[in-house]
Amino acid sequence: MKSNEILQREVQEAIKFEPLLHAAEIGVIVKDGIVTLTGNVNALVKKSEALHAAKKIKGVAAIVDEIQVVFEKSAVVSDQQLARQLVRNFKENHIVPKGAVTITVEKGWVTLEGILPWNFQRDIACELAGNQKGIRGVTNNIKLKRELSDQVEKELLEKALQRHWAFDMDEINIQVVGATVQLSGTVGSVFQKEEAERIAYKTPGVIKVINHLKVNLEQPYLC
Repeated sequence: MKSNEILQREVQEAIKFEPLLHAAEIGVIVKDGIVTLTGNVNALVKKSEALHAAKKIKGVAAIVDEIQVVFEKSAVVSDQQLARQLVRNFKENHIVPKGAVTITVEKGWVTLEGILPWNFQRDIACELAGNQKGIRGVTNNIKLKRELSDQVEKELLEKALQRHWAFDMDEINIQVVGATVQLSGTVGSVFQKEEAERIAYKTPGVIKVINHLKVNLEQPYLC
């Protein structure tokens, strides 16, 4: 297992390597594989980039997000303005069905609700909200539901994970019940855990993914 000091340095270097974060003041505290990120940024996308950079580091067991999105007074946008712009963004988007998502804005924080047939649509809805200037955060409460579901083929998911450079399939178990996939076993990083879930959601017919994968700090991080 990496020492706290080595892991802290690697996370700091990964964050500084991101173009959006060169000037950002983000603190990194590490204890027993748990990484706490602190500091202020002026855009939600910068916070997301910092979290993503930290998740990819081998040895990170979990991340505590204490980064705050703080705007200068001149850059603060009212909730009414944000709501109008978000409604416009969703209308102009051709992937998320019109009228399927309800948007609530409170003190710069956006909550998305509704029902969509595909997870990639849910992800795009979250991106549409999160990339809007003036947003402090997004809560994605959109649920998935399809009138007709394809039969989930476990073999398709297994092959998709096998093709990915990050996974050792000897350490991952897949169970399929109806339209629900359950992942269990171990992976070497938080990034791998989230990536496995993302791939599972792309499998035809999948409505729900239960991710019980555990991060094993001693497990090799494939590359």
